Amino acid sequence: MAGVWSLFAIAQLLISESGLMATVAAGLVLRASSLPEERLLRRFKGQLTTLAVSVLFVLLAADLSIASIIALGWGSLATVAVLMFVVRPVNIWVCTWNSDLNWRQKLFAGWISPRGIVSASVSSLFSILLVERGVNGGDAIKALVFLTIVVTVIVQGLTAKPLAQLLQVQATGDRGALIVGSNPLSRLVAQLFQERGEFVVLIDTDAEACEAAERENIPVFLSSALDTDVLEEAGLSSIGTFVTMTSNGEVNAVLAQRAIEEFSPPRTLALLPKDSTKSAKATKVQQALKQDFPIKLWNQRLRDGAVKLGETTLREAGFAFQQAHIQQLIEVNELVPLLLQRSELLRIVPSQVTWLVGDRLIYLFTPPSPNSCNGYPARRPSG
Repeated sequence: MAGVWSLFAIAQLLISESGLMATVAAGLVLRASSLPEERLLRRFKGQLTTLAVSVLFVLLAADLSIASIIALGWGSLATVAVLMFVVRPVNIWVCTWNSDLNWRQKLFAGWISPRGIVSASVSSLFSILLVERGVNGGDAIKALVFLTIVVTVIVQGLTAKPLAQLLQVQATGDRGALIVGSNPLSRLVAQLFQERGEFVVLIDTDAEACEAAERENIPVFLSSALDTDVLEEAGLSSIGTFVTMTSNGEVNAVLAQRAIEEFSPPRTLALLPKDSTKSAKATKVQQALKQDFPIKLWNQRLRDGAVKLGETTLREAGFAFQQAHIQQLIEVNELVPLLLQRSELLRIVPSQVTWLVGDRLIYLFTPPSPNSCNGYPARRPSG
C-alpha cells in the first residue's frame, strides 16, 4: 500500500492526473510477476477495495445536491438510456470481438458490465476543477454521472439474475469436484460425476494411481495437493466441492484445511480420523460419507468386484422406513452413500446429512449371499 501511494504521488508530481494510470500499469506488472502467497494478498486487497469504494462513494455523493440532478431534466434520462442500451453494449461487443464468449455471454456483459467508481471519482475531480476555473457545466457533469450510476444499479442490478437465467449464463462454480487421492473409490466417484455432465479432476502423488485414472479417462494431476499452483491449475477456484479421499486421515485433514485457507471452496469434505471430527467442524471441513469411514475396506471390495452400484429415490410413502433402513446398512458397512442429487445439484454425501423426500441417492452396497443371516435386512434399499 505504501508503494502504491508513493507511486501515485510521484506520478502526479511529474504529470498532472497521471497517478491513476501509473497505479493501473503497476497492477498489470505486478499481476504478471510471481508473488509468494498471491492468493492471500488478493483476498486482502479485495477487502481493502470494498472498504475504500464504500467510503469513496459516500464521500462523493455527500457533495452532490439533488437539485443539480433535477435540473438536468428529462434529457438526462434519455442520455442514460443511450448509455445503457447503445454505448455500453457496442463497447462490449467491440472489445470481445475475438474472445471465446458466445452471444449470450456478450449480451449479459453488455447489460451488467462494471461501471461507477472510476467515472464518479474522475467526474467529481473534473467538476471541482471546472468550478475553480469558472467554467459552467461542472456540476451538471457530476450530476449526470451519478444519475447514470443510480439508474444502472437499480435497473440492471435488479434484473441481472433473471436475465442470467433467461440467457442460461449462470455461474457453475457451485458444481464439479476436485478429489485428492486416486484410489478405486475416488475414481468411481469421479466417473459418476462425469456421467452426469459434471467437471471432475483428481490429484495424487502416486504415478501408478494416476495412470489408472488416465486409463479411465479421468483428468488427473501427478502432484501434491499442498501445491497451490497445481490446485489453481486444476480449477479449484471455480469448483464447488473439494474432497480428500486418501487412506491417511491426518493428511486428509491437513489438505482440506489448506484448501479452505487458500481457496475457500463452497464445500470442503474429507475422510477424517475419528478424533479430529470436532476440530474439523470449527474449520468448516465436513466429514465425508460416514464417521470413521473404512476406505481401505471399500477399496478392496471394489478391487475384488464384491460390491454393486445402486440408486434409490426417497419417496413420501415409506420415507421413514427407507431412511432407517439406509442408516442401518451404513452403520454395519454394508452400504456407503456416495452422491446425493437434490434439486438437480449433485453432491458428495457428508456424514451428517438430513434426508429429504425426493432425494436421489447413489450408493455402493455389498450384495447379500444366498445364505445370509446376519440379523439385519441384507438387501438394497427399496426404490
